[in-house]
Amino acid sequence: MKTEFCVRDGFNLPGEFHGHPGGVSRVILGPSAQSTQRPAALNSERLVIHTNEYAPGGGSGDAHAHSNQEQAFYILEGRMEVTVGDKTYEVGPGDCVLLPRNVMHGHRNIGETPLKFLFISAMLDEASG
Repeated sequence: MKTEFCVRDGFNLPGEFHGHPGGVSRVILGPSAQSTQRPAALNSERLVIHTNEYAPGGGSGDAHAHSNQEQAFYILEGRMEVTVGDKTYEVGPGDCVLLPRNVMHGHRNIGETPLKFLFISAMLDEASG
């Protein structure tokens, strides 16, 4: 596939289900992200970006943690409740939430409209944490 450095209109790429009830994710950048199913995606070494859209009430399901990545959510539209460790936040457009490695987290759309946000992640070596 041809190497590109720009993805356009990420919220209109084909949706994917990543195990989050009521949510659609679109991988736009990541290690080995480009494929026949994702021809517009960009390959990267460690950085991952997904666009995410959750229907009202949609969320991550059970709380979980990642040993190999540091994540962040950047909210574009709607309202999210996100729990990180023992802290819970209600966030909206322009807010950013850090999800450190090995910290339990979960999130859900608490608004009456679709929630749109960017999922940003850095893939980390297991041994470096």
